[in-house]
Amino acid sequence: MTKTSLLAALFAAAALAACSGSGGDSAAPSPVGAAPSPAPAPAPAPSPAPSPAPAPSPAPAPSPAPSPAPSPAPAPAPAPAPAPSPAPAPAPSANTWPDLGNTQAPAHTASPTDNTGTTTLGGTLTFTNIGAKGYWGRRIEAQAGSASCNVQSEVLKFPWGDESCCRTKHEVSSDRISPFNEELGLVLDGPLRIKQLVVYQPLAATDGNWAIRSFWDRRTPDKPYNFHFSGPKGSKVLPSELGNSCTVFASQEKPFKCGPGSDPYCPGSDLDFVGWKGSKLVVMLAGMPYADDASMKPLSCVTDGKDEKAEDSPWLAVAPSELYRDGWSGYSPCHCFSNTPGNAGLGDGCGQINILEVVAESQGTQYGNRDIVSTGIRSYQVGSLGGSTCGVKGCTMDHFAADADLLDANSLTVMKQGAVVDANTRGNAGPVWRRAQDDRYYLVLLDEQSRAVQVAVVHPGAVPAAVKAIVPALPNTVSRSAIDALMGLRLPK
Repeated sequence: MTKTSLLAALFAAAALAACSGSGGDSAAPSPVGAAPSPAPAPAPAPSPAPSPAPAPSPAPAPSPAPSPAPSPAPAPAPAPAPAPSPAPAPAPSANTWPDLGNTQAPAHTASPTDNTGTTTLGGTLTFTNIGAKGYWGRRIEAQAGSASCNVQSEVLKFPWGDESCCRTKHEVSSDRISPFNEELGLVLDGPLRIKQLVVYQPLAATDGNWAIRSFWDRRTPDKPYNFHFSGPKGSKVLPSELGNSCTVFASQEKPFKCGPGSDPYCPGSDLDFVGWKGSKLVVMLAGMPYADDASMKPLSCVTDGKDEKAEDSPWLAVAPSELYRDGWSGYSPCHCFSNTPGNAGLGDGCGQINILEVVAESQGTQYGNRDIVSTGIRSYQVGSLGGSTCGVKGCTMDHFAADADLLDANSLTVMKQGAVVDANTRGNAGPVWRRAQDDRYYLVLLDEQSRAVQVAVVHPGAVPAAVKAIVPALPNTVSRSAIDALMGLRLPK
């Protein structure tokens, strides 16, 4: 299924209104995957060093006595030197990852930025009280008709054959940003110009340091740290310039074994890798050039003669890894995104967060507007939260001051302070973002401790004091106090 058709289905299911504070955000595109490459064979263990040969015995000395003197005993062979003891593994306080070979992200410097327009005020959109007890339909290895198939039980018929779909209730007892404290992967869809992409996570205790768990820099694109990328035509490299409708999925390097015995069950695809579990902070330095930009148009993945401008829709999302791995390289008819069978776009299951989403103008002037970026959450807890739209019909940039990043789609005015959307009370806010063609820091914080999800957009020329411990340097470790400062940030002020 294409991104466009999924968007259309989603808007129809949610009955969105343009410029609505409670509108639904769109679903993810259907990626094209390839068969996974086999894991490399482990390197053979080195052979032990040979023991040193014994020293030769000295010849006997001549004796004047008629009886020969006894020969001296041969000299004993020297004992082999003891093998050196391995260095002790660094403790978590050493800011390394024991499960990644006691390593840390490579040394790096702040990336140069390109900004030629007005220095903007930035903005924050904070979702509070995220997480609740409940369930989502998890795919298991059982045949349709089994008593365990209490969410979905059917045989899916395809031109190439039938496939059994069984989903059971996966009960959730935590309210700490659930279900987004589960393994999440990243999906990036162009047009994007990306300079740095980083994922931070807590090293140990939630009140301790956070460190870079995964790192990518356009200056060394072939040397990512703990990132696995799956892109168009089986590419394993994240391009710094991602064309229109070109999709790249990002996970950690650790493979997930799909097929018989897998839990959650997955048939197998190019996306069989683990995501990031627990709290996480994603930082991306990027711009969103227009698809018909002369330098971006040759990179496009738009097909079937579709119009570049109409399909212009950059996108950054996080979604459960099991959603990617469920078949067809993600988003098959048997998936965890929705709990309601027959309504694949409802999003009341394991859900996803559309961090930054431009709704394509091909969706109609009521919803689509390539100048506006939406942020919204889908899950069993909230159904749809945020995800406001501001269609090109009546919502043009001449309504907003040039220095504004955060806009109100309801009143067509600039937001004077950071937006807060509470999952329990909701409200009637309609926060959306101006699409920035030049560089911005996008900071996405999912924090179990505060039960909040925050998206911050920061202009490189106006970095607030609260985030200077993080950008532009992107140090290997940041303190818990720096995380709290980011969560407490409200832009503009």
